[in-house]
Amino acid sequence: MKFWRCRRLLLRCSFDFKCISRAFLPALVGLCLGMTVSMMYAPFSEDSCETFIAKQDPQKMIKLRDTKSFDAQNDESYEPRVLEPPMDESKYKVDTKAGAKFFRPKFAATELGIREKLFVAVLSSKDTLNTLAVAVNRTVSQYVTKTVYFIDKKAAVVPGGMVIVNFDDGYNHLMPTNVFKFVIKKYGQDYDYFMFLSDKGYVRAEKVFDLVSHISVSKHVHLGTPKGVEGGKTYCSLEGGVIISQSLLSLVNSSLKWCSENCHSLDSSVNFGKCLLHATDLECHSTVANKVYTAYPVKNLNFNKDIEALREQANFNKSLSVFPMPDEITHYKMHRYFCEVELNSTRHQIQEMKDNILYMSQFAPGGRDSISWPIGVPEPYKPKNRFDVIRWDYFTETHIFFQDDFTNVKELIGIDKLDIQDIIKISMEKLNEQHNNKYLYSYLINGYRRFDPQRGMEYLLDLALEDTSIPPEENNKNNYNKRIIEKRVFLVRPLGEVEVVPMPYVTESTRLNIILSITPNEMDGWGVFLETYARLQAESADSLALIIVFVYPQVPKTGEEDVFSVLKSMVTYYDDKSEDGVKTRMINFANNGTYVPEFKIIDTVSDLLDPDALILTCTVGMLLNAEMLNRVRINTIPGWQVFFPIGFWQYKPNIIYDKKPYPTDIEFSSRTGHYDVLSYEHGSFYNSDYKDSRKSFSIEELMKYDLYEMFVRYGKVHVFRAVEPEFKHYYMQLDCPVNIPSKLYERCLERKSMNLATRAQLAKRIFQYQAKREMQHSTQNGNKE
Repeated sequence: MKFWRCRRLLLRCSFDFKCISRAFLPALVGLCLGMTVSMMYAPFSEDSCETFIAKQDPQKMIKLRDTKSFDAQNDESYEPRVLEPPMDESKYKVDTKAGAKFFRPKFAATELGIREKLFVAVLSSKDTLNTLAVAVNRTVSQYVTKTVYFIDKKAAVVPGGMVIVNFDDGYNHLMPTNVFKFVIKKYGQDYDYFMFLSDKGYVRAEKVFDLVSHISVSKHVHLGTPKGVEGGKTYCSLEGGVIISQSLLSLVNSSLKWCSENCHSLDSSVNFGKCLLHATDLECHSTVANKVYTAYPVKNLNFNKDIEALREQANFNKSLSVFPMPDEITHYKMHRYFCEVELNSTRHQIQEMKDNILYMSQFAPGGRDSISWPIGVPEPYKPKNRFDVIRWDYFTETHIFFQDDFTNVKELIGIDKLDIQDIIKISMEKLNEQHNNKYLYSYLINGYRRFDPQRGMEYLLDLALEDTSIPPEENNKNNYNKRIIEKRVFLVRPLGEVEVVPMPYVTESTRLNIILSITPNEMDGWGVFLETYARLQAESADSLALIIVFVYPQVPKTGEEDVFSVLKSMVTYYDDKSEDGVKTRMINFANNGTYVPEFKIIDTVSDLLDPDALILTCTVGMLLNAEMLNRVRINTIPGWQVFFPIGFWQYKPNIIYDKKPYPTDIEFSSRTGHYDVLSYEHGSFYNSDYKDSRKSFSIEELMKYDLYEMFVRYGKVHVFRAVEPEFKHYYMQLDCPVNIPSKLYERCLERKSMNLATRAQLAKRIFQYQAKREMQHSTQNGNKE
């Protein structure tokens, strides 16, 4: 049986081998034949290569090998050529000196030929400059890139904040030509589109800007409201606005002479259109690239009477321009109306988007429960652990509880009180809107709020409301209680869109004038401060200067010992040691035992400095740091911003440390210090800004303020106040004299208690003290027994 199976297996294998050999036999024969032919041809190929190399020039072969080129060069005179595109020499300034480099444009947009979008030229007159032209400026300039106003005669009173060009040549009919000439010469290459407008027309500038933003810059555009025919072609009305592209404006330049000689009509629109038609041969259109410039002409407009009929017309509500305006008041009313139209349209679009989101959510995973409320606002922040949980702050109508880690209860004042009042008002408006105005506000039961970094400010309110739909009954207290109902409302004040605010450019190389006022009670940390300053000055050369104001209790008498003699000798020592640094100025100031406000000390120093000097006020315990000083320079901008940093203040060392010696460095930890948000004595500002704000207040007013509050009340510069991570301050015993203003005195007492230590550390010291007293008391009792 086994023999029979082996025989069958051998027969099957032989059969399979025959089938495989038949399939691969042609390929095997071809492979063998190819190898045979290549072996026969190889000797002849090697001989031909050796013969070719022997005939070549050795030096030429070396060059070919260096360039990694193996092609024979039949033409020995061949030289490679680089084909460069033609260069526009007008964009580059080439120095003819040897080795000079190209001076490239300052901005990449200039080199790439990228232009701004829309330029607006407004044709006005001396009589309407301060009325209609100002109205156009207030309603147009904030939406477009650039606005320039042209007048025929010089005005006696020129409004501020407007670029005005005066053509006082006595030829009013040449004003359109002069405007063309000025715009082409000064702005002709900087903008894609140019709009020419009379100050008698009202224009929805944001809609016009959106219109030109959707038109290709490659098209020839002559857009506006057709007014009449000149030479068989239509021209536009200047009152309704005329938009032309940069390509057409460049064609007008060669025809300016013709325009001056042939455009003599009393109508500026005719002269403007005639010149433009002659130069471009393109008539006025109200449509380009499927975009329509809709204008609505009106006659003898009386806004208060005509607006009711006009608001029912769709063409009027869609118009981009309405003209002519009889006066500036009508212009402002028209602008207000169209702002309301735009606002209602935006609200309608938002509601449509919300409805679409709500409808589409039923097809999404999770259904309608998957969308967050309010629709379009991100979901609430989901904490990853217990340390990331956002705390709700409880409040009533008068107080807020546990607002931070350091306060239990705080009275609602200022912006917090206004915030709570506002959300209660909004809650009542929304509730009455949904329930036919049947609720009257009674009182707030509970209130909670928190700030969600992904959504904004969230509120949860329990309101007690009086239901007016229930009829009242006289002398029935139970009936009044029945009318009071409770409603819980949830509100979200979403975060707005983040906007980048352009800031003036500043550098870190500005000299910083450090002003230090010191009293006899503040001399302990003097050595560390002066040593740190000397080291930084040696590193930064002349970018640091120190002005020390020694505040004496009384005017020093002749021959009397100077309490600051040691300090002054140390200053002299470090000045002599630093040869290249700026010498320290020392000023003696006597307070005669009275309160001296900060502005008096700054007044003394301000007269010694230039208006563009940068000033930093500081205290003895301040730990100077190069990185911090550079940030002070960056965050202080002349005429724009002052900076008051929040520093990390060290707690009292003998409370926070158990053993001596105490560390000389400030350890950054919640156990060793805190950011003192009530500290305002450190600030940086420019001398010119200080003098301008100083002039705005009387001496009596300044006696009540510090420098921070003075700049806040001044209001013409930004007051930037933020945590400075490199700003550290040693512990300093605060002195709170009773003769200072009450507001400053209360703040000083609060700082004095907050700067000691944490509550846990203070409690620990109290327990240790109590245990020590009990031990002493028990020891005394044991000795008596």
